[in-house]
Amino acid sequence: MVSFVGAHYFYLQIQIEFTKAAKQYGDVFMLCLPGERTVVISSASIARDAVLTKKDDFSGRPYKFTWDYLTRGSRDIAIGDFSPSLILQRKIVHSAMRSYMSRLESTVIREVDELTKRLRSHHSKPMDPGHDFFLTTLNVICAIVYGQRYEIDDPEFLRIVDYNEKMFRLLAAVNLLNTLPFLAKLPIKDSRDLEYVRITRDELLDRKLNEHRETYEEGNIRDLTDALIKALEEAKKEDSKVKDLITQDHVVLTMADAFSGGLETTTSTLRWFFVYMMSNPEVQARVHAELDDVIGRDVMPRWEDKDRLPYLEAVIAETLRLSSVVALAVPHKTIQDTTLEGYDIPKGTTVLLNIWAMHHNETEWTCPLKFDPSRFLDSDGNFSAGSGSRSYLPFGAGRRVCIGEALAKQELFVVISRLMHKFVNETAESPLPPFVGSMGLVHVAEPYEVCFKERLRSL
Repeated sequence: MVSFVGAHYFYLQIQIEFTKAAKQYGDVFMLCLPGERTVVISSASIARDAVLTKKDDFSGRPYKFTWDYLTRGSRDIAIGDFSPSLILQRKIVHSAMRSYMSRLESTVIREVDELTKRLRSHHSKPMDPGHDFFLTTLNVICAIVYGQRYEIDDPEFLRIVDYNEKMFRLLAAVNLLNTLPFLAKLPIKDSRDLEYVRITRDELLDRKLNEHRETYEEGNIRDLTDALIKALEEAKKEDSKVKDLITQDHVVLTMADAFSGGLETTTSTLRWFFVYMMSNPEVQARVHAELDDVIGRDVMPRWEDKDRLPYLEAVIAETLRLSSVVALAVPHKTIQDTTLEGYDIPKGTTVLLNIWAMHHNETEWTCPLKFDPSRFLDSDGNFSAGSGSRSYLPFGAGRRVCIGEALAKQELFVVISRLMHKFVNETAESPLPPFVGSMGLVHVAEPYEVCFKERLRSL
């Protein structure tokens, strides 16, 4: 295991720097930052060994100043350290999501229909779809979380866009405020943004939770917040100790996880998807052909059609691989002394899973920088993700696997399939963005313009 320090690792493309380091130092190496011991894992098989085989050892989350500040002492699911409170939170959220999943598709379809109207209003002219994708994703999440939707010019929507963009930059795996937290007391941009994000987000979610508590009716579950309240009340009846494990802060921050976690990752995936469609018109044409052959031009695709559209599934999987929107995952922490690949790893070590390196592994993926959906098709043309064996972990794995994975997969499929059914996506006069975007906690495509040209129905 190699130990080194380098200021250049604060560089925006840190996932690429780590991937280069892995070629020199191996798939497991140590990065020493001031006050923090960090192990970087760049192999999917080693990552699975850590988070699946040795899940009891690698299930923690490290303390980071920005995370702790934005989550009221790490009381959410994504950032919270492994604890009885976290186990209970995940149980409650799973129960709440099961309560809502039957209504998810109808919610997504409604918002895609509204998105289609907005895209059509541009009359095939170049436009930046960023805010429109964000609004669609936000409205799906808001319908799920607290039963509300926004219009694109709503001031509250614009505030949500603003604070999320700032927040995900601040939550990057490596941030100067985490290394030198005293800088938060100085009037610098990051410290001002940190305070703004916390105040803006907390005012919104505290207000929504209080409104739901005042109007909650047992037996009438309107959304995820109601389901959280219901599941929490039921859990309290089962175990009197629950009230000592879960506070209102835990509930609000669980809402925040559902709200922001799925928002930024899904929006970013949609943005990358259409970059790849414009860059690969032959792939786009094959998606259109499959939709026409299987679904028809006069019927819209639904979630139940997924297994009949293997090429579209493969295109979505390849988008997740090549974009690697959560390029370094959310850092893990060892909660006891352990070993990995023959190395001794002490308790309290931060562990970064370099998903970018796994998804761009030249041994696993021939020409890894090429967009090639056939990687996810077997010899018979059937979709094959190769879960559990390939160098592919878009949603993580183990005890800290993305809790919204099932929801995200369904939303992505319904949104993408219906937009592809409706439109041909063509490049504008401006150049396409590079295939490496901006890194915060999420890997985001640079702004771009696209022409959404409506496909004509069959006669």
